[in-house]
Amino acid sequence: MADSDTSVVNNNNLLMVYFQRRLIKTLHENVAFYQLCEKYPLPLGAGTQMTFNGWRKISAASTTLAEASSNAAVALSSRKVNVTVNSYGRSVKLTELLELTSILPPVEGAMRELEHSARLTLDNVVQLAVFKNVIAQVGQNVDTKAKILSAWMSATASSFCSNTGTNANTQFGFPVVLAVTGTVLSGVSKTAPSISARLGPISIRKAVVRLRRLACEPFADGRYVGIAHPNALATMFGNSDWKQWQFNYAGGPQQTMYKNESALVHNVRLIDSPNAPRYAVAAHSVNLTFICGEGALGITELNGGIEMIIKRPGPQTTSEPFNLNSYVSYKLRSVAAVLNPSCGVIVLTHELF
Repeated sequence: MADSDTSVVNNNNLLMVYFQRRLIKTLHENVAFYQLCEKYPLPLGAGTQMTFNGWRKISAASTTLAEASSNAAVALSSRKVNVTVNSYGRSVKLTELLELTSILPPVEGAMRELEHSARLTLDNVVQLAVFKNVIAQVGQNVDTKAKILSAWMSATASSFCSNTGTNANTQFGFPVVLAVTGTVLSGVSKTAPSISARLGPISIRKAVVRLRRLACEPFADGRYVGIAHPNALATMFGNSDWKQWQFNYAGGPQQTMYKNESALVHNVRLIDSPNAPRYAVAAHSVNLTFICGEGALGITELNGGIEMIIKRPGPQTTSEPFNLNSYVSYKLRSVAAVLNPSCGVIVLTHELF
């Protein structure tokens, strides 16, 4: 008869499981949209709305002056952008028993993860102004991947923007440039998009030409800025046009004031952000890259922006007679606005790996 082993298999009830107290790294996405905004704090006691005002430009003279008479005077007019602050927040409910028994401090963990959640939320608040004003269709929210462009694949670029477009669907905050040489996104092959349909020197040149044609000034360092999804940048790095452009570029290393910068193309600093929206369905995978100059976006925040809150039951708390639960949460009240639609552009490009 064969021997019977006395082993860890039949004595697994005697084995301890050791919990490592050193935390595994939590992966947090880079966010970038907030740093492009001009900041306008909303003072306390000033209501829930803010109105931005600006002069409209006066065109050049169209007639000569007669020797003894003036030409007709023109009106000095202004424009305004009005926004209403919205509230956002997340909370974590912690039991007292968990806090007393956990090998890791749950309040500290909740604070850390909620801080990142707040950063993502603020990034998405800016995206509501840039892209569609639908909270579920910005950043990495639930409907972005399948719906942000679902009604727009057969739309021409001129119809996207809410300021100038004619499409009846929910529209975008800034004008759109299609990288593809055709007129609509649906005409591009998913498996073999052309060089011009991908992010690279061609598509970025189209965006820069539009900005410069409309007199959009770059930022203080003399550069425009673009925020791109990693998939868009990976596609660009494989673009033969970009490789040739990079090979011939003689600018050398450049200083930057932006976090997570990945490339410099046609005077545009490209910033990598996984929270940039991306449309990906069976038929197409399209990235939405926002490129802008100075004065494109503004943001207002009430009460200093993000507020972190820890609530523990106290002597007068009637809802917690046994002091069983605590809460960790954040709250922010903010809204972003398109201050000048001519100072930004959304470039739509197809992926290819």
